Amino acid sequence: MLQKVKQYIEQYRMIAPGQKVVVGFSGGADSVALLHILKELKQSLQIDLFAAHVNHGLRGQAATEDAEFSEKLCNAWGIPFFLKEADIRALAQELQQTEEQAGRSVRYDFFNEVMERVRGDRIATAHHKNDQAETILHHVIRGSGLQGLTGIRPKRDEVLIRPLLDVSRQEIEDYLQKRGIPYRVDATNADSAYTRNRIRNQLLPALMQDYNPNIVESLCRMGDLLRTEDDFLSGCCSSLYKEMASFTTGQAALDLKKFNDCHPALKRRLVRLAIEEVRGDLDGVGLSHMEAVIQLAAHSATGSRIMIPAGSLNKSRIVAEVGYQTLIFQEQGREESFAAFRKALPVPGHAILEELNLQINSAIWDKSEGYSFSPRCIYIDRDKIRGSLFLRQRREGDRFRPLGMKGSKKLKDYLIDKKIPRRERDGIPLLVDEENIIWVVGLQMNHDYRITSGTRNVVKISIHEYNTDGG
Repeated sequence: MLQKVKQYIEQYRMIAPGQKVVVGFSGGADSVALLHILKELKQSLQIDLFAAHVNHGLRGQAATEDAEFSEKLCNAWGIPFFLKEADIRALAQELQQTEEQAGRSVRYDFFNEVMERVRGDRIATAHHKNDQAETILHHVIRGSGLQGLTGIRPKRDEVLIRPLLDVSRQEIEDYLQKRGIPYRVDATNADSAYTRNRIRNQLLPALMQDYNPNIVESLCRMGDLLRTEDDFLSGCCSSLYKEMASFTTGQAALDLKKFNDCHPALKRRLVRLAIEEVRGDLDGVGLSHMEAVIQLAAHSATGSRIMIPAGSLNKSRIVAEVGYQTLIFQEQGREESFAAFRKALPVPGHAILEELNLQINSAIWDKSEGYSFSPRCIYIDRDKIRGSLFLRQRREGDRFRPLGMKGSKKLKDYLIDKKIPRRERDGIPLLVDEENIIWVVGLQMNHDYRITSGTRNVVKISIHEYNTDGG
């Protein structure tokens, strides 16, 4: 057994000499075997061990006895022991999760906490072959895709390792029995209210008896094969994602045309990558959500959007929106929003729009110096200004006459034609007088305020970045 586990650790490069390993330790057979095996291999692997135990508060006195047993065994083996007590039932209700989900979250949060305290390198859990088979069957029942059918990975994120994943439950029990090593038995493992327990206690035994006595080996072998295929596809998709995606704070955008040209299998993976990049996880994201995004991208008009739900109360919903030539993902509430503004612009003088980090300057201009029109600079006929100049946001019903047009146009239609995303439109300042929009700043000025041969007085309007440190 020791040699088998050591070879598996070396095969997947789980641990390096000198590293500190935090073992998730429940006191049950699996974790006792894992801790004992790593203790026996401690010298040859050149590692330090720590044990982390969570009392979930679900089994009353039995749970307390589990914690006491675990601490006593660790003391006997000379392994530092860390304990956390939690009210998983109350937490599950607060987060609207199952007790299993809440318990898992608390466990791994605690394992990471212990790892930080001891400056550890790895977290080891006692998942084994039977757990792998049960996980894969569970995913089959739920109708999982390829990634779900790969099962439990030997290691994840270069931190979480599963050294017993090539060992069966029977091998574990034989190992403990031969050495006379005690362990605790969790009575809830027989509770058929849990789907996982029914798979373990009813479905797998029936499959072994009536269909394939080696069903555990077969399922694990299938998981290994599919994991190789999935790793290949993931590598290809990651490269493709880098080619077509752009990312800013809180937002990921995919090239819409390239996305729509992809095979459906790649589209699903690209959606997953985008959501994960924005939110950091895929909690609550299922096949139906990915398919909805794919349909949105293929058939919806610019500005159409859907919501992708959060997995729990402490997670954010994701907004997927069709932009101009992009498919945009962002957390709900992170859409661009701008505080309302209205600032006077004296002539000559300047106005500062701190909300947009912009400074707008106005100056009396000598016609003999010529003009240098650009998206950041215009020149207008001063005598055509009605009253004072202001800078403000757009309003419902705004119209103006774009340069070169015979008639006026709705500002909303103009911005749509210019392919300005809806979430950015309130962030475009408008230079106005008492009657008209003179300049959609950075985009287009009003034809009626242009310089002509009859112009006598000129005002130059220009945009500058506003330096918050020095103005």
